[in-house]
Amino acid sequence: GRLSGGAWKRGMPHAGKAPVPRKADGDPVVYFPACGGRIFGANHADEATLPDVVMALLVRAGYAPRLPEGFDLLCCGQMLASKGLRDEAARMSDAVAAALIKAADDGQGGYYPVVVDASACTVRMQAHLAGKLRIYDFHEFAHDALLPRLTMTRKRGPIALHINCSVRRTASHAKLRRLVEACAEQMIEPAGVNCCGFGGDRGFVVPELNAHALRNIHRALPENCCEGVSTNRTCEIGLSSETGHAYHSVAYLLEECSRSADAESC
Repeated sequence: GRLSGGAWKRGMPHAGKAPVPRKADGDPVVYFPACGGRIFGANHADEATLPDVVMALLVRAGYAPRLPEGFDLLCCGQMLASKGLRDEAARMSDAVAAALIKAADDGQGGYYPVVVDASACTVRMQAHLAGKLRIYDFHEFAHDALLPRLTMTRKRGPIALHINCSVRRTASHAKLRRLVEACAEQMIEPAGVNCCGFGGDRGFVVPELNAHALRNIHRALPENCCEGVSTNRTCEIGLSSETGHAYHSVAYLLEECSRSADAESC
């Protein structure tokens, strides 16, 4: 509280870490772990980090994930662009683009698909590399390419879904809903809650934005709500802090429901 100026929220996760490259047989796919999942780890100490969860899912579904060279030093620049630092943001996007193109090159004049695990970063890189690479937000790739290859066991407890601003912009929310419905017997999408108000990192320094945007979410979430899912790490931090329910990437839900022998309740 005092040392952080109030920025250390109750929903703050553990520290993140970069994923370890995994050797696997299967269809090649490039995976770019965005900054949010590398900096902010899991909600609980005994949980895997988001990059490790995504890597495990890709391997489980028969894919061979490739990490771009120097990925742990790369940032798409979205955070700077949102602050008006467009030139520096563009330079950062250029560096990511070069790394993705190199990693995705199949050696035959084509490119492997690229998966990004944060929706805001996906939107930026899709625009930056339009017509050059197939860049998928994780939930889109999971819906299109992972679900058909996974054996699912639906979770019994109610799951809350937050469709963030980036997903709404790309109109991929239908796929996100179907992905959650494939994992959960009951999905809750609170009415009247569009933007969570966190705004990248703004929620850390102006928490009132987050609190006001989510002022109506509490009555829509039952006490037995298992967990919440979304597709941007800082959105999930803000949602966890304001609701008291643990929000994390939809990748966690998919990973759990594709390995469980029996459906689990909360």
